[in-house]
Amino acid sequence: MFETFGSIRKEEQVVTIESGILPNTFVLENLGSFPGYYGANMAPHDKPDTIFLVTRKRYPTEDIFRITHEIRKRTGIMFDGSSALININNNDYSAIRLRYLRGFENIIEIQRYFIESGIAFAKLKRIEGVAVIQIKKIFKVHSVVDKILKDEEADMYYLKIDRQLSWTYFRSITTQIRNNIALPAFDAALAVIYGSEVFDLIRIYSKTLTIEELQLLHGKYEEIIKKSF
Repeated sequence: MFETFGSIRKEEQVVTIESGILPNTFVLENLGSFPGYYGANMAPHDKPDTIFLVTRKRYPTEDIFRITHEIRKRTGIMFDGSSALININNNDYSAIRLRYLRGFENIIEIQRYFIESGIAFAKLKRIEGVAVIQIKKIFKVHSVVDKILKDEEADMYYLKIDRQLSWTYFRSITTQIRNNIALPAFDAALAVIYGSEVFDLIRIYSKTLTIEELQLLHGKYEEIIKKSF
């Protein structure tokens, strides 16, 4: 297992929330991290999956990491805070992504600590829809077979590819593969990690895909990409 820095780009359904937050602040909740996997079968939940605190401007990623670390030390609230950029309805919003919260009741306290640390939040805006979200984060992964990495998070894998892909192209070939290959359901996203080398990746989430099926899926992505360039 090794840690490295990178980013992930994915599509999620988001909606503004107005309760359990500081007044007149712009906060979004996603309606499931893996919509391509769960589809319409998402069960109701009593704790947040992912929360986005929308900010007035974009703050350096390292500032978000440092402040998150300090909040965890001072409060004992366990959560992950990352820098995010959200595009919805052709508008871009900078945000802090919160994950692994045990409940909604800690959001206000976390917001207050971020404000004390110099973070300014955007004013309330009511929106709902599908957003393309880019998140800068720390990856904890290990190699399972050639060109396939496993995340420390359950059911999460990364397929190494040889090219940087645009979101539009990636989305189109993922739809093509889903329609033409008999595999269990999976959710896909784009990722890149940085170390001594830069690796472009396709993030796959599935509770049922075997390593052999992941290799088959990887081969299909490579086949289509090679034909396109």
